[in-house]
Amino acid sequence: MFDLKQFVGECQSALNDPNPAQRIEALVRGAISDPDAARNAFAEAVNVERQGPITFALRDANLSVADVTTPPGLRSPAHNHKMWAVIGVYDGQEHNRFFRYEDGELIEKGERLLKEGDVAVLGPEVVHAIANPLPEISSAIHIYGGDLVERPGRNMWNPHTNEREDYDITRLITYVNEMSASQ
Repeated sequence: MFDLKQFVGECQSALNDPNPAQRIEALVRGAISDPDAARNAFAEAVNVERQGPITFALRDANLSVADVTTPPGLRSPAHNHKMWAVIGVYDGQEHNRFFRYEDGELIEKGERLLKEGDVAVLGPEVVHAIANPLPEISSAIHIYGGDLVERPGRNMWNPHTNEREDYDITRLITYVNEMSASQ
C-alpha cells in the first residue's frame, strides 16, 4: 500500500545520497506499481497545495513532490526546470517533446512517450513540453530537486512567439489553457 507521507520522507532522505535522482527513480517506480494506491493517496491527502493540474505533497527549496493530473488534450509550452526531475506515469500517458535553446532559438530535438509504468529522469538543463495525447485523464508523480514554482533562473517559451520568458506559473497555466483549448 502506498503511503504518501512515508514516500515524501523517503524522497527527503534521498537528498543525502550522492545521486538523489537515481534513488528517487527507484522510489517512484515502487510508488507507481500500484496506480490505484498512488491515485487515492494524492486524492485523499490533506495539507497539500494545488496549482492548476498539480497537487504538491511537498514544495520547499530542496524538493517538490507532486501529482500531475492532465486532462485530455492538455498541452504545455516548452519550459525548463533548472533542477533534476523524476517523472513516473501511473495512469494514462505523458508525451514529452525535448528541445535545446541555442543562439536565441528553440530547436526540437526529440520526444518520448511515457506510458503507464514508465519513469523518466530529466537532467537540470532539459527543456521540454508535455501533452496528454489520450481522450481521458492521465496522472504522473513528478519529483523535482528544488522548488518547482519558485526556482530562480527558470524559463518558459511563449507558445505564440517562441520567445523565451522568465518562468511564471500563473502565465504558464494561462498558456496551457490556451494551447489545450486549441487542440
